[in-house]
Amino acid sequence: MTITHQQQRRIAAVLFLLAFTAVPRLRAQDIMQDIVPTASAGLSSSGVANTAQTAPLQPDADIPPQTGRKPLTNSVEAGGDYMGLTNGFGHWVGGYARGVVATGNNTVNAEVNGQHEFGDAGVYLGAGDTYNFNPDWYGSLTLGSSVGGFFWPRFRTDAFINKKWMSRKQLITTFGFGYYAAKDVHRDHSFFLGSTYYFVKPWIVEEGIRFNVSNPGAVFSPAAFVAVTEGRNKQHYITLRGGFGKEAFQLVGPDVSLSDFQSQTLSITWRQWIGTNWGANLVGDYYHNPFYQRGGTSLGFFREF
Repeated sequence: MTITHQQQRRIAAVLFLLAFTAVPRLRAQDIMQDIVPTASAGLSSSGVANTAQTAPLQPDADIPPQTGRKPLTNSVEAGGDYMGLTNGFGHWVGGYARGVVATGNNTVNAEVNGQHEFGDAGVYLGAGDTYNFNPDWYGSLTLGSSVGGFFWPRFRTDAFINKKWMSRKQLITTFGFGYYAAKDVHRDHSFFLGSTYYFVKPWIVEEGIRFNVSNPGAVFSPAAFVAVTEGRNKQHYITLRGGFGKEAFQLVGPDVSLSDFQSQTLSITWRQWIGTNWGANLVGDYYHNPFYQRGGTSLGFFREF
């Protein structure tokens, strides 16, 4: 049986994802009872996982629109995740549902995310809007809060402004601001600078840096990421993303936190269309800090309309 080049790429991606799930769950020693970013990465305390915040473009077009606006495909997605943690921190498990609807100049999104982490459980609720001002400028605003779960924010908001450049509008620069209120005394203020470049199909490169100040203590915690995406709309997208930097704090209990340490992340996302308007989204995720490692996968199914 002959294996095509495309099939070889897909097999390699699957093996890479399986490697992430094989992180050993060491429980040989009890270390300090402190830590987080959450399983859904961008929504937890000030860590590397937050660096990307909200991607400046939705992955629905191979290159951004050249003139006017390009309405994003309406879609819904639901799925779940499982993460194993080392050093006796147990495991995380959860599920999510999210949707995107485009109308006029606005693209509205919403999500519900329930997680069980560090012996506690809670639900995060978030919503946002992306607005196209003109063919070159668009902005976004997201708001979120939670019920239960000490690891979720009491309140979070992020705002971004994006500018398209060059003849095909293939370069996008992004500036953002974020505010994060944890369920303890910690409060974060952050600034984000990033860019996205759409090559002539099928490659996309994105990078960004987040400057965060966490109080009390005015702890400065910069972090950066780089992401490379290969693929085409209605076929597949494979994204490899690496992040590294400093975390101001993490919570592993209602009154227990770590502060001022380095961490690294690595993830791969495979978004595959199975039918014309539906498919699967598979993510492998690995996270490391001086106190524990975390690895696992999430699987979701999406439908476009």
